[in-house]
Amino acid sequence: MPIDTTKFKTKDGKIYPCKENLKPTKDLLDSKGCGFCLAKWSQVTMHLGSGLNHSCHHVGAHKIPLNELENNPMALHNTSQKKQMRKQMLNNERPSECDYCWRIEDNTQEYSDRIYKSLEPWSMRDIEKIINSSGDEDVYPRYVEVSFGNVCNFKCTYCGPPFSSKWTEEVKQHGPYNLLRSKYNDIKSDNQPIPNKEENPYIDAFWKWFPEAVNHMKVLRITGGEPLLNKNTMKVLQFIIDNPQPGLELAINTNACVPHEVWSKFVSLIEMLSSNKYINKVKVFVSAESVSEQAEYSRDGMNWNEFVSNVKELIMYAECELTFMSAFNVLSLPTYMKFLEFVNTMKIQNRGKVDLDIAYVRHPEFLDIKIATDTLINQYLKPCVEYVSGNPNFSNWELQKITRILQDCEQRFNSNKQADDISINRYRFTQFVKQYDKRRSKNFLEIFPQLEDFWNICTKS
Repeated sequence: MPIDTTKFKTKDGKIYPCKENLKPTKDLLDSKGCGFCLAKWSQVTMHLGSGLNHSCHHVGAHKIPLNELENNPMALHNTSQKKQMRKQMLNNERPSECDYCWRIEDNTQEYSDRIYKSLEPWSMRDIEKIINSSGDEDVYPRYVEVSFGNVCNFKCTYCGPPFSSKWTEEVKQHGPYNLLRSKYNDIKSDNQPIPNKEENPYIDAFWKWFPEAVNHMKVLRITGGEPLLNKNTMKVLQFIIDNPQPGLELAINTNACVPHEVWSKFVSLIEMLSSNKYINKVKVFVSAESVSEQAEYSRDGMNWNEFVSNVKELIMYAECELTFMSAFNVLSLPTYMKFLEFVNTMKIQNRGKVDLDIAYVRHPEFLDIKIATDTLINQYLKPCVEYVSGNPNFSNWELQKITRILQDCEQRFNSNKQADDISINRYRFTQFVKQYDKRRSKNFLEIFPQLEDFWNICTKS
């Protein structure tokens, strides 16, 4: 099936992400299937500490079967489960695991992430080959996000043992959180990480796969846990120094609150990679979605002042781009406007080098923004959307991210079941917070006085 590019805006003959290309991209994808999304082929996130894999942050991760991986390192990306989803997409079906995009497409006028992810240059370049595939092929991804383990000095509210060693320690000491009809962060699951000191077949497979796979990548993103505390991160950086990848974009996630000597070494390595042209571009993603003591409450382990100091040091001394990555959830509401103002100041001081990426926390569901009341949405979220919309320092892409969250919230009472789920998750929220405060010697209502009325509503749910 030849691809007609006449309806697309192009640069250097290549389709590129812009507002004008959203509709042509949707039309092109829909011509193959109503659920067709290039990310299932072109993108992968590997949590090698626990052997989990997925191609989109909206979709729950699944286990990489060791029997598939034993003789085929390509199974790090091409699992049998993922191939089944690819076949559904090629056969004009909508995989149920992609329900977030279907909600956006069916209930709003916005474009879902199916469109945005497929429009990325590293996706679009292979569209003709993917459209004409069977779904059974082993392919090299263009965008790779990899976590080597769960070693982390934070234990964020929405995180858990698979991605944070601090969470693992807490749950081993106190047990999982007991919530209505469920247990949160129970470490008895088979998805728990392999301890750092033990042999890890997933990391062994990665180092067999990586030397060839990196030649096919356009973006390599290292995440965690906290990647700056894992030796494999430095091993990757050294590999690139020894084997330059001038066409590769390297991205690294970090909480930006590691020990100072580690941070200083990291800043130096980033400068070395950039100044010597070992790589095309370096992007650093730092995480925050509120400010000051509310940020420190949600991201337990953070020092807000240290965070601000470190990101300013990085952008000053290293040749890189900086993206603030917000895991937007109900605890973000009271101070997200102040956070946006901080990001705006950073944008002004560092023109063209600072971006904002807003990810929507859907799991755990008791932190999902949909549990908020209309009053909170109107008081906090809507003004944030208006601020971004009326500010020329923010791009259309950044506006679309926060607008879709607002629009999804406005659809949250569309059925009785959704209303019941929200009521249940409001009650679970109170159960979680009470145990969280007790275990960590915190006081929710002192730190979030703006949420007192909401708290009272949740306790009666």
